[in-house]
Amino acid sequence: MGSARTSRRSAPASRRSASRAAPPALRLDADVYTEEALERTRRAFAHLAAIDLRREGKRWAVRFSSVDPAAAGRLPGEFANYALSCLMVES
Repeated sequence: MGSARTSRRSAPASRRSASRAAPPALRLDADVYTEEALERTRRAFAHLAAIDLRREGKRWAVRFSSVDPAAAGRLPGEFANYALSCLMVES
């Protein structure tokens, strides 16, 4: 009689490490992204992460913490895209 073998499937190493690591900070051009658009975006994404916005010269530094693991890999790009869409609403 052979022993029963249980199979455990796990996410690929790249996915596992991405869910543990904080997403990179974004640096966005302050000549393009307005404070209003970034604040609106921060409110819209508040359920996914704590988001810190700081003006650093001609750039906005956007830092994420307490990130929902399901959104971690896509969060920076989606944040920037949403902020761009907010600019269109402001115009």
